[in-house]
Amino acid sequence: MKEEEKELEQTQEAPVYEIQKVKVNNSRLTAEYQERFREANYSNKVTKQSAQIVHDDLRYALSLLAPHVVSICEMPEADRINVTDPSDTDLNETLKDIVVTGYSKGGSAESAGVSIQAQKLLKSGKVLNITVPFVQYESEDGDGYEYGIELQQAISRCDYEVDAYLFEGKCGLRQESFDFDTPEESAIDATSQGDTVEITVKPKRRGRKKKEVEESVAEAAEPKAFDEFA
Repeated sequence: MKEEEKELEQTQEAPVYEIQKVKVNNSRLTAEYQERFREANYSNKVTKQSAQIVHDDLRYALSLLAPHVVSICEMPEADRINVTDPSDTDLNETLKDIVVTGYSKGGSAESAGVSIQAQKLLKSGKVLNITVPFVQYESEDGDGYEYGIELQQAISRCDYEVDAYLFEGKCGLRQESFDFDTPEESAIDATSQGDTVEITVKPKRRGRKKKEVEESVAEAAEPKAFDEFA
């Protein structure tokens, strides 16, 4: 019986995954994708939500969509950046308040395109949610999005990183918990300020010698006022 099961596993067709929709929230990813079996000629629509922290490569791939957000939405930042080949200054300075939180693909062949979801931190401190209108990569009449090819390449890069995250285990590091051996007269406090985590040793009035720090460094480091991947 085991030999028959082994032969069945060997003859089963490996599915082809096609990413359709991606959303990042609290540094975790939720994705919708098609699981296609070409030889058997059928497909499954799957929604997967992961508890793993997204990898920095995926964050960077998503950030490359920010130039297209301001370009398609005709925001003033579009005049101060290179949309086709954004520099580090473009991404980290000019577009630092634009955070891409996901995208949704649609259409097929010549009608294929994408809609991008993003957030903008306003000067007032409030967060503006942005849904970029659906844009085709190519247009038959030639009047489509000026940077359609570059947008398609940026989405393909995101798909590659999402695929690696979902099916290859490529994710960010998470620090679960630690026990610190400390003197009886001291204790450890972990606090976050901006993008850094400070650990302070201070005199201890009473309590145990060990203190468990339950929050991950990645979560503690995130700003409280504005969640980049809400």
